[in-house]
Amino acid sequence: MTFDLTTLSLGLGLAGLCCFLWPILQRINGNPQPQERSGLRSPLWWAGLVLTALAVYLQRMAAQ
Repeated sequence: MTFDLTTLSLGLGLAGLCCFLWPILQRINGNPQPQERSGLRSPLWWAGLVLTALAVYLQRMAAQ
């Protein structure tokens, strides 16, 4: 099974989206995160941002 850049970028984009949505799903389920770990200071938020940016970059490389 071979993976090309498009498949890799879609996987990274999905992982980035999951990093963004995880805190929202936790709050919906009634398990709020501590206030000091939420928002822009959250390592999960930064991981989501980096993974999404990497996915966009790889998608542009695959389109060329």
